[in-house]
Amino acid sequence: MHATHVLPANYHLHGTLNLSTPRAALWLNLAAIPLLFLFGWLFRLIIAGIHTPNPFPLGMIRFFTSFSGGKLLSLLLAIIIMLILHELIHGGFFWLFTHARPRFTLKSGYAFAAAPKWYLPRWQYVLVGLSPFVLISAASILLTLVVPIIVIPYLLMVASFNAAGSLGDLIIVGWVSKQPGDILVKDEGDVFSTYSPLLDV
Repeated sequence: MHATHVLPANYHLHGTLNLSTPRAALWLNLAAIPLLFLFGWLFRLIIAGIHTPNPFPLGMIRFFTSFSGGKLLSLLLAIIIMLILHELIHGGFFWLFTHARPRFTLKSGYAFAAAPKWYLPRWQYVLVGLSPFVLISAASILLTLVVPIIVIPYLLMVASFNAAGSLGDLIIVGWVSKQPGDILVKDEGDVFSTYSPLLDV
């Protein structure tokens, strides 16, 4: 089955996940805070494990305490670029499967790419949802092998912020993955609906 902009006649609404409320956005942002430290610790272990010598000899605490205005500006710029890239990756995979221009929206507290007029098979939607988490994490870690050592902490922060910020994507993918394999998924950006075929009687 492929993405379609016409829901098959034998399909009906199976489930809805609404993350559009201010409360949902608040809880996602709060829950991402401990994940930032968790992913930071995990990615730091991975990066330190593939580097000789250790690129963090003084630890990340020393990196932050030595922050200057220039370092802070560089980090903020890197995070902004990461946020844009995150949504462009979502949009790129939407385009890959639908061959239609995705919708990009900026709301208070978050941004998203969506394909509100399309219904995607489960496996396609899982790829759309996981692609920024996987690609940005992998690229950030691999780039530490070729960039100057002074850049490595910034790549670690980019990977950590992206992974923590992917919490909403991971929740949606988990929700979709627990549903029947023949469902179709409609992504309106912050409201997600699944449709399944009617059972023959």
